[in-house]
Amino acid sequence: MGRKKILINSEIIELIKSDLDNIKDSGIAIKLKALKASYHHNVEEVASVFDVDRSSIERWASNYKKYGIEGLKPKSRGHNPSKLSAEDKGILKHWILSETDSKGQQVHWTLKRLIKEIQLVFNKEITKTPLWLTLISMNLSVKTPKPKHYKSDEAKQSEIKKNSRIDK
Repeated sequence: MGRKKILINSEIIELIKSDLDNIKDSGIAIKLKALKASYHHNVEEVASVFDVDRSSIERWASNYKKYGIEGLKPKSRGHNPSKLSAEDKGILKHWILSETDSKGQQVHWTLKRLIKEIQLVFNKEITKTPLWLTLISMNLSVKTPKPKHYKSDEAKQSEIKKNSRIDK
């Protein structure tokens, strides 16, 4: 059996005791208790009791020495940032609300059309789900149009349509 590896000294034990009294996060409290136990017991024994790897306890000790209680908090993993900038999103919102494309032509937006227009104008590829989530975050939705018969006359249809609230 090798010699006992000292991870923590008595000063750090006192810090751990004071942090344990003030901590509310159970995950951090468990890590602090494991570090406290490693002061009096072998690291392998503590690791087996807490059902973690020995290297985890060593990493916790190192992080606690460097950063204090912040070193034991879980780090955020992050996410993929949006491909569209705030300016792009503003233009996209204008297109949808005004029902016009980048050239000012009247268009009924679908996700496929929006994807093509974003590719054409911004030169950015975006798939359906991220675009849909972006629209939801902007409190917008793309509705599917009613089906049209291929022989229907658009002039007669526009006469029958109800006036929109925007025109009033």
